[in-house]
Amino acid sequence: MSLPVRVVRLSFEILWSTLRRGIRMRTLVNHVADAGAGSLFFIALTLGFVGVIGVYQTAEQMQKVIPEFSLLGAATIQLLVREFAPIITGLMVATKVGTGLAAEVGSMVVTDQVDAMRLCGVDPVDELVVPRVWGTVVAMVCLATLGGVVALAAGIWVAWSGFDVPAETFLSLRFVKMPDLWVGLTKAGIFGFFIPVVSIACGLEAKGGSDAVGEATTKAVVWSSFSVILLDLVVGALAEVLGWTA
Repeated sequence: MSLPVRVVRLSFEILWSTLRRGIRMRTLVNHVADAGAGSLFFIALTLGFVGVIGVYQTAEQMQKVIPEFSLLGAATIQLLVREFAPIITGLMVATKVGTGLAAEVGSMVVTDQVDAMRLCGVDPVDELVVPRVWGTVVAMVCLATLGGVVALAAGIWVAWSGFDVPAETFLSLRFVKMPDLWVGLTKAGIFGFFIPVVSIACGLEAKGGSDAVGEATTKAVVWSSFSVILLDLVVGALAEVLGWTA
């Protein structure tokens, strides 16, 4: 079975299992903590640097055209909310959380633990996949939000220290509308769903010994990162069709 087909099939199985059995809150909280707490510093640091670089480069280009920075914050915040926060967070989560899920599930497959669960009448999707996927969804939305706040704070500091732009001027929301927020949160949620689905699907394809686990992990990084970029395009196009534009 090809990976895209397995991903689609696994997605429907997750949704059906969730509707049929629901989610145990304690298990969900544990997986949110696993996915979120371990990635928080990594993502905050990365988005902090993105905020610094983005504001600095934007201000430098604006300075060449017209030395006036009243719109610096408005343009930067809109791009941060719609694109940078969800995409950068998604790529970081794919790198850290996705590889961990692929390695964990791949190890269970090659050691026949998944087959043992089926022989005992336990559905691996119910026990292994569903809580990890929804835990990553919640963690992804929280991480994108917190990372965006860190990037915004870093941008305010650069604008104030490097270009004498007061914080109240930088925090202009002239270009930022509610659809921008909904698009950003929707992207974060969708990325949070498909990153673990793709990674777990790669882990389930592992065959053989420890080498197969390594191959599954590498495959998970590549395909989950690609899925973030592809889904960003799809969600952005749908937002245009639905009129979720500034």
